[in-house]
Amino acid sequence: MKRKIIIILVLISFPIGLSSCDTGDDTSQLLSTLNSMHYEYYPFPSEELTITEDIQINGTVIISSLALEVPEECASIDFCRPIVGFKDNYGAEGISLFPLSPEPYPPCILILTDVKLRFRTLVINEGGPPPPPEIKYSKYPVIQLMPPSDCECDSTQTRCDVDQVCYDNYFSYCLHCQALSQEECVCRDENGIYANGTYCRVVVGDDRLFSGECQNGECEIER
Repeated sequence: MKRKIIIILVLISFPIGLSSCDTGDDTSQLLSTLNSMHYEYYPFPSEELTITEDIQINGTVIISSLALEVPEECASIDFCRPIVGFKDNYGAEGISLFPLSPEPYPPCILILTDVKLRFRTLVINEGGPPPPPEIKYSKYPVIQLMPPSDCECDSTQTRCDVDQVCYDNYFSYCLHCQALSQEECVCRDENGIYANGTYCRVVVGDDRLFSGECQNGECEIER
């Protein structure tokens, strides 16, 4: 069951409209939508990542990430930070983030003004378990701010026809758009499958690297 840490919610008196995903017409409905989303571990395992449909913000909405519930995927793990952060993967005019701490993926005050965007929920793995003694957490629940589905990709990105996300590298595209296994994704790129015998490495568990060779499009490793 999800648990709340603290709620801070400020709403400026402007008209607000959330459209295209039927989330209602006020900040509380947007907050409810974000709190209902399933979090995926990132970058592994390989699977499609949860993302909302396009949401149009009309006027100004202000939300603190401290108002967000800690996801079930994190709440039972001691080294998963029990506070959700925001991360801007869009960078559009109309999006402002004000970090509330200097830590990685910090909780933030989010201000949205007249902008169309989507949201993607992740638990980002930075190593572990458990993390080194000097690091309290190695997993961070994060809500990413993403471009809308009609946003154009740049020349270095690969567009996914499934979630309409522009992926910065083929490996991420392979894992989260094609939903192929890590063993398969390390043995191919946008030009095709690597030759048998090509050196490859995969991550097992949270941070154990194993080396092997590509065979018929899949990394075979010795454990």
